[in-house]
Amino acid sequence: MRRSFLYTGILNFLLFCTATLVAFVFAEVVCRFLRPISTVEYRIDADVGPLLSPRQMSRWVNEDYDVVVMTNSAGFHDVERAPQKDSGCYRIVVLGDSYIEALQLPIEQGFTQQLERRLGSHVKGKKVEVINMGVSGSGPAQYYRILEKRGIIYKPDLVVMAVFPDNDFWDSDPDLSGAVFKPYYVMRSDDSLEYRPPRAEGFGSTLRPWLRRSAFLHVIRQGIVSLPLERWFASFGLLAPAGGVRGILDQIEIPLGWSVYLRDPPASWLNTERLTLRMIREAKSLSERNGAAFLVVMIGSVSAVEDRWSEALAQYSGANAVEWDFGRPFTLLRDIGKQWQFDAVNLTDSFQSDFRATGRSSAWAHDGHWNARGHQLAAEVVSAYLLDHRLIYGLN
Repeated sequence: MRRSFLYTGILNFLLFCTATLVAFVFAEVVCRFLRPISTVEYRIDADVGPLLSPRQMSRWVNEDYDVVVMTNSAGFHDVERAPQKDSGCYRIVVLGDSYIEALQLPIEQGFTQQLERRLGSHVKGKKVEVINMGVSGSGPAQYYRILEKRGIIYKPDLVVMAVFPDNDFWDSDPDLSGAVFKPYYVMRSDDSLEYRPPRAEGFGSTLRPWLRRSAFLHVIRQGIVSLPLERWFASFGLLAPAGGVRGILDQIEIPLGWSVYLRDPPASWLNTERLTLRMIREAKSLSERNGAAFLVVMIGSVSAVEDRWSEALAQYSGANAVEWDFGRPFTLLRDIGKQWQFDAVNLTDSFQSDFRATGRSSAWAHDGHWNARGHQLAAEVVSAYLLDHRLIYGLN
């Protein structure tokens, strides 16, 4: 009798596993048919955290685009770059998040390549190289680490850090970001910095690439973005928190990154800002110690550029009752730049002027990142600034 029960139990378990596998395969096939999936691969580097897998040819797809993505041997969405710098070459390293990484477009249409071509056509007697070191999901803490471990070896003459206020502040804070596979810094009581390396090994790091390949799991992932479950998965390195609705005000729900736009942020957020600004200053100091000038480029969201804050706020409970200052992060970065002696260019003003004059958006309709027009406009604004200040940056 006992053997019969054991046999039945094993049989039922095997039937359950088989049915689950068949259901998963069916769901995967249906999801891939209804919604094509991106195949871009990332790896976790022990020094800098997430990087694109090198020398890959993959696909990045959305309602707005379907792009073949190619990466170089260093793991960036850029053409191949040699660490050795030729004499007469002026090099610019650009740090940033997904705006700079620019998977939504072929390499040649991205901001860095367009900036390289524009500067190259104006600067006589020097070759100009603009190196793309953008990584999705990163912030100034990760930018600093990438500059230190990957950027400085290219001996840049100028380091450009692109800052997107909507998520760059919380991306630098380990307590808010929660993604264990990214590198962080924390400020000790004596104001020194403590480095926290990424978790490059373990169950999550091994399993995460396989999870990214599943269309069915991607659909499930979209459904848990705003749930506490998301941060639990992130603690094992299985997910990168997407910055969903996690308000830090009592009974008010707003996207976490929007705390930077509060007129009077809580003390906890001010500590996050202090850490993020410190990492920008550290990147500036690192650049100067290695003979490079430093420039911050500020990126405005679609809501900021197209004046759609009322529309954006409408979906969040109680958000319209909050006192906002949508220019606050840009003023903050500009003032810090004056204090620490680095220039800060706010792209939002030029993007706003262009949108009001033409009515044409610089962002994808469903994505929010720059479209081809956005990358072109950003390159025009930054190149014009650099050329106007050529004596500062050595472009003559």
